Amino acid sequence: MNILIISQTFWPDTVATSQAITDVAVALSKRGHRVKIATSRHNYEDPKIKYPGRELFEGIKVIRLKHTDLGKRSLFIRMIDFLSFNFVIFFWLIFHTSSKTDLIISQTSPPLMPVFGIFIARIKGIKFLYWTMDLQPELSVVSGLLGKKSIMAKLLQKMGDYVFHHADRIITLDGYMADHIFRRVGRREHISVVPIWPMTQQYYDGKREDNPFVRENGLAGRFVVMYAGNHSVVHPLTTLLDAASSLKEDDRFLFVHIGGGFRLKEVAERKEQQHLENIRILPFQPREKIHFSLGAADLQVVIMGEACVGLTHPNKIYGALYLGKPVLYIGPPESHVTDILRNCPGNIEVRHGESNLLVQKLLEFISLPEEERKAIGLRNRQFALEHFDTPTLIGRMVDEIEGVGLVD
Repeated sequence: MNILIISQTFWPDTVATSQAITDVAVALSKRGHRVKIATSRHNYEDPKIKYPGRELFEGIKVIRLKHTDLGKRSLFIRMIDFLSFNFVIFFWLIFHTSSKTDLIISQTSPPLMPVFGIFIARIKGIKFLYWTMDLQPELSVVSGLLGKKSIMAKLLQKMGDYVFHHADRIITLDGYMADHIFRRVGRREHISVVPIWPMTQQYYDGKREDNPFVRENGLAGRFVVMYAGNHSVVHPLTTLLDAASSLKEDDRFLFVHIGGGFRLKEVAERKEQQHLENIRILPFQPREKIHFSLGAADLQVVIMGEACVGLTHPNKIYGALYLGKPVLYIGPPESHVTDILRNCPGNIEVRHGESNLLVQKLLEFISLPEEERKAIGLRNRQFALEHFDTPTLIGRMVDEIEGVGLVD
């Protein structure tokens, strides 16, 4: 097949959406499909970082498009960049989408991109696969960015429904999200669930003090509670930060935040205002070194916003499990994360607002014998190897894509 992918992010960007779409594109190319991707020329976290406009990567033709690069100083400025990319890719699709294209694949964000993608697909008689990683306008509403009855929310709802109604196949990440889409538009037979996979296939099993990330960042001798990745606006950090504040006099604990995102400034502000020396902020790590950075943690943190189940899908859980790390989950008691953790005893679960309970559980956890903590992580890894094997899940995703091409 001739496959066109539209995505705001792609290799070498390090955000999770980039890593996922890169894995799928490479797998499709290796199966003999002709793959082209239209993406942003700018790094997602730092728009001042620019990539080549044209490139051949693993047999994939990469076209990177210019648009505004105002940065992330405010939500308004971010929206300008999002809108700029949306309209640039729309006009690119109009003039560069060949009638020989068999399939267009679109991710969810930014919200207008799949709308423009399916519009062009329908005009030119091309099949369309929608890889849904979060739902709008629901996420913007629950995060307070949009009013539920606002004109923008209603417009986004109608545009999203249009995509769901007309996509040849909808791939989503968990059953909660599939159920939400079904309640929204029906079409159960067009919805498939393929979980995301761990974004590393490497595994560090050496001594902790020999881990290069531990040595480079002075983490030896500390109990590291790590939140790594995008600090999304929809996943509140208050409970975690309150626990860090309560434990600021306990030198054993170090709360490490790796990555970027809207809520990272909350971490920086809390650290500065309360002089929290037990909080460390570090940048995104290259994908080839993730097994070192995530492997440096004693607890990997996964957070789900209270009203976000079925609307988004934090994939931090998979990397934590695969690397054999115990998990600290903060969020509602019913989610794809708790479904997994029920099969993996010994991990920590609390609700938002239960910071005192979290402190208690952290103190109990650190008092466990090291071998018992290690056993929890090893059980997590075994479950990940059995249920979230990376080649298997990527293969399932590629099978779904090829299935769309076989349907007349």
